[in-house]
Amino acid sequence: MNTITKVFFWIFTIALGFVNPLISVALVILYYLPGIISSAVTPCEETTYEESVEYDEPNESMKEYSDDIREKMR
Repeated sequence: MNTITKVFFWIFTIALGFVNPLISVALVILYYLPGIISSAVTPCEETTYEESVEYDEPNESMKEYSDDIREKMR
């Protein structure tokens, strides 16, 4: 959705919230439902990638120190 469509959607949702808040809540749930489902389906792939990035960075930063300092840090 582009910006204008999002603005109209939220204005419409807020206006319906004054008429019937249940409809407004249902519209917000339907709006965010695809993102919720996609995050629930693919958490394993993302955590594997984050863990690999997390463990790669300290090794690269250790290369910047000399051998003496690395031994003291251990």
